[in-house]
Amino acid sequence: MDGQRGNRAGIFKTLYRVVAGSQFMGDMTRSVSEMPLIKRWWLLFCLIGAAATGCAAGKLNSARDAFYTSSPEQAATVLSETQTPSGRNELLFYMEKGTILHHSGDYQGSTEVLLKATALMEAQDIISASRQGASLVTTEWLTDYKGEYAERLLVHTYLMMNFLLMGKPESALVEAKQALEIFDKYPDACDNDIFTRALIAHCFEVLGEINGAYIEYKNLAQLMGDPTPVAGKLCELAGRLGFYDDVARYSAYLPPGMAKETVDPCGEIVVFCSQGRAPVKIPHDIVLPPSIRFSFSTYESRHSRFRPPAVGPLAGSAGAAIITTDVEKLLNASLKERLAQILLKETARVAAKEAIAHNIENNDAELLVRAIFFLLEMPDTRCWQTLPAYFSLVRVPVSNKDHPIRLRGIPSAVSLPETCKTPAGGAFYQYFSIRTP
Repeated sequence: MDGQRGNRAGIFKTLYRVVAGSQFMGDMTRSVSEMPLIKRWWLLFCLIGAAATGCAAGKLNSARDAFYTSSPEQAATVLSETQTPSGRNELLFYMEKGTILHHSGDYQGSTEVLLKATALMEAQDIISASRQGASLVTTEWLTDYKGEYAERLLVHTYLMMNFLLMGKPESALVEAKQALEIFDKYPDACDNDIFTRALIAHCFEVLGEINGAYIEYKNLAQLMGDPTPVAGKLCELAGRLGFYDDVARYSAYLPPGMAKETVDPCGEIVVFCSQGRAPVKIPHDIVLPPSIRFSFSTYESRHSRFRPPAVGPLAGSAGAAIITTDVEKLLNASLKERLAQILLKETARVAAKEAIAHNIENNDAELLVRAIFFLLEMPDTRCWQTLPAYFSLVRVPVSNKDHPIRLRGIPSAVSLPETCKTPAGGAFYQYFSIRTP
């Protein structure tokens, strides 16, 4: 809670600087005041109706409730009966449905939906001028939901998991490279996502692209600060590339008793573990006389305690490596990255509303319009609600014997099927995706 109060205080200070120093105010006032009065009134009342309909979540909320209170399969059934919405919430629908289908075990269905999401994200980069203009005098709810930067990254994360689970590592690597583009474009917003970073490195590794894998594991080690979870991989890959100084460097981080000879086993069990509920956005307001209202949103936690997964003892195993992303931390960093943009638009919206109100000659009508504008000023609290609070990548190197695996340290221990024997001619990877409350 102290962190949330600190975030809000920082927003208040930034908002004051933006409002006081922005040259948007005068420009927007002149621009809107030049609009014919009848056109302004027509726009106003059309947008009131549009904003009201945009607030209805319908089946999407029902599916979210079913996902958390009953089962992903029931949530998938709810969404299968729902037509894909067009416009404002289409991307959000794809995100939620893709997650629900993934956790119901329908990896192919999840992939088909999330690929639609990636195509839509590309199309959304061309801004709809009409809806952007409409939101200047009403609410952000009128714009198409484009997703936070971190949410866009996590679409590719789920696609990587889906393709690996379906035995399509080449397609997983395509998604990994697209995820890298988002990391490069928004490093401050996304660098907390070490789960996705580790997944990207694995996608290079599983296809034998050891140069790319080594680069990504090394980047991951730098982001984590403590390279212990990837020290074995770095030693193995550095040795294969002839980087013996790096072998010596990362050997110091190997777990006690783990000899260099054991870091290249014949196979691995790879588990994608999703735990808890991601935070949701909640609204906040700043009210200034006579009727100016600034609105914005912040994330509120829905998961109070994290119990990291652990792997039970496995004979012949070289030791499990676990890498975890705190999704709340990731989403907060992503929202913070857009803060200046959000506040500048809020400033422009206030200027537009003030211009319209000032140009209404009838006092009673002006009061009515001010009241309507005040009520319509609502922050955009749309967000991807079926995300977990934590993503953990659990990797267990194993020998060529069958090894049942048991995950502990989570609300209920999970037993996974026995692994496959080593196929002729190479190592194996066996993937699982599990979700716990």
